[in-house]
Amino acid sequence: MIATAWRVVGVGFSLLVVLAAALLYGVDPQQTMAGGAMIGEDFWFSYEFRTDGLTVLMLAVVGVVSACVQIYSIGYVRERIASYTALVTLFTAAMVTVVISDNLFLLLIGWEVMGACSYLLIGHYWERRDARAGAMKAFLMTRLGDVGFLFGIFVLGVGYHSFRISELGTSPIEPHTLTIGTILLLVGVIGKSAQVPLQTWLPDAMPGPSPVSALIHAATMVAAGVFLIARLYNVFVEAQTTLTVLAVVACVTMLFAASCAMAAVEVKRVLAWSTVSQLAIMFAGLSLGTHDGRRAALFHLLTHAAFKGLLFLCAGVLLHQVGSAAFVVLRRYTRRGASRKQLRVTFVTMTIGLAALAGVPGFAGFFSKDSVVEAAWEQARDGSTVGWIVLVSVCLTAAMTAFYCVRLWLWVFFRTPALAGAVGAFEGDDPMADLDEPDANKLRDGSWVMLTPMVLLAVGAIGLGYTDGVHLNWAIAAITTVLALLGGLAAYSLWHRGADPRPVVLEREYGVDPAYQRLFVVPVQWLAKLAVGNDRDVIGAYVRATGRAGVLASQGFRKLQTGNVQTYLTAAVIGAVALAILAGVIGS
Repeated sequence: MIATAWRVVGVGFSLLVVLAAALLYGVDPQQTMAGGAMIGEDFWFSYEFRTDGLTVLMLAVVGVVSACVQIYSIGYVRERIASYTALVTLFTAAMVTVVISDNLFLLLIGWEVMGACSYLLIGHYWERRDARAGAMKAFLMTRLGDVGFLFGIFVLGVGYHSFRISELGTSPIEPHTLTIGTILLLVGVIGKSAQVPLQTWLPDAMPGPSPVSALIHAATMVAAGVFLIARLYNVFVEAQTTLTVLAVVACVTMLFAASCAMAAVEVKRVLAWSTVSQLAIMFAGLSLGTHDGRRAALFHLLTHAAFKGLLFLCAGVLLHQVGSAAFVVLRRYTRRGASRKQLRVTFVTMTIGLAALAGVPGFAGFFSKDSVVEAAWEQARDGSTVGWIVLVSVCLTAAMTAFYCVRLWLWVFFRTPALAGAVGAFEGDDPMADLDEPDANKLRDGSWVMLTPMVLLAVGAIGLGYTDGVHLNWAIAAITTVLALLGGLAAYSLWHRGADPRPVVLEREYGVDPAYQRLFVVPVQWLAKLAVGNDRDVIGAYVRATGRAGVLASQGFRKLQTGNVQTYLTAAVIGAVALAILAGVIGS
């Protein structure tokens, strides 16, 4: 009964966010103050909210995806339902706070609450070691970025003499102050959105429930970084150095993450690296510093929320049925194409999601990705170096994205033509060779509460591409289509031969995690042990010695108190004689 009540509250809150977006649609932009508090003698902290087109867009995205996740979770989550629903609801409320805030400190509150909720949700299955480790890693790496974010708030607030977002950029500010403040904010964005060099936490967050992954990757947390730069775009546009840094980080990240996704062997890990790469495409659009670049980035954010949320919910059905995200397990069902035949709704909806992600013409991802390419081309044509870098990087990423989408689709849903070669390509030998062949008839699509949100998001993965009208640059569309086709054909060719390209450097994801382990984790652990040893063996030794000295002294003085009068008189006589002798010596 309690669990049901919590689920009703969770779904109701998400639908309330959607209703708020609908009611605010078309309303003139405005700022609202809802009280505040005096901090010290000079600073008034006010609760200020903002309503504009960006607010409505993000509320709609957050509300719809959150509602789909809450409904889907009814059929998915079976353990600790009350705490799970409460945390998802709080997570959604924190993102809503970020979206509607017109005060940097109020935004920071929602920003940090999201981080805390992500830690608890990723570690929902806390009995699993990988879930605990992934939750801790996400918490620490995002908090590292948030240190810079906090200092950035202070720098910009003091520089503009206001912490109100709508007032930033409206008054003069020293150029170096603006650059430092925006770069510090960018550090927090990089951490929250898992961009290089703070990208490793997101793929390791996959032990959490699949609907949680859908919420984090599609509508909250990682999307907050894109929203923040879009909200403060007039400030970032004035800091060209920061935009150049953002462009470099985005281009490196999208290629790095896409190449990792090409070699990953777990469904959710492929999707996680895909999220990192797609977010980088949004940041690349923002780094152009133009209105078209901003619009293209937000358009891609909208479509990405639909198809990435859909893909994670589809992955949840697969895990629910098969019990593992690894291709090596799913492959045993693909011998007869069982996963495609038995999970028909999942197959169709996941195909739609992968087509949108790969940029297949007609699907939402095709239009939004091409809008970023077109914005980059406009800049490149004007001689912008950043425009050329973004253009080439996004085009290469488009081909790589098509490769891993087709690879994932074929390995999961279709019979492997050369199974022996596939086994060797994955692990060198079959780790499940001693297990009995699973019964394909046991595979079932999820319940209607799981399938309904998937169908809704599948409609969005197609239809959202037409919400901004169809403004195609046919030359760019032809180029990106050819690139996607080349990437897909390469994946098909390798799959048809039972091969799987996993160079050591890609299989190990460039060795970034082990490098961080050696460069940061091991030294920190060593310093922690040194600090503990110093506290125990040095400082603690002095404390213990002082206490022991006091005990010994008290024991010695206690022995002087014997209660024997003759002993006292003898000691007094000896003392008097000693004093007399000492006086005589001094006098002579």
